[in-house]
Amino acid sequence: MNKKIVIFDDDQEILTAMESVLDFVDWDLVTFSSGQDAMQVIFNEKPDLILMDILLDGFDGREICQAIKKDPTLQHIPIILISGQPNAEAVKHQDYGPNDFLSKPFNIGDLIDKVYFQLAS
Repeated sequence: MNKKIVIFDDDQEILTAMESVLDFVDWDLVTFSSGQDAMQVIFNEKPDLILMDILLDGFDGREICQAIKKDPTLQHIPIILISGQPNAEAVKHQDYGPNDFLSKPFNIGDLIDKVYFQLAS
């Protein structure tokens, strides 16, 4: 069965780039340009991995991440938060933080390595 990856980013160029990079493997990619209804989307999609921007068109990816990690039915899903903000990587060390972090602009190799690592964990 294919692994499902849900990607949240309000920058359409980033979404397209991630789809292009990750589409070479037989993964099911589902993209969203807003954090609105993120929890419902995640419940419905049941992804194997979530890639999520910290700043999501009026929503905070850190808060969505915390809600996922506090939910016993979702907390097993690995999350990679993405941001171009300075010092945003500190989010990895917060309670209920993400499994990993990727800085923008990101290196394609780093993205692929992190995705493979989280899906294998």
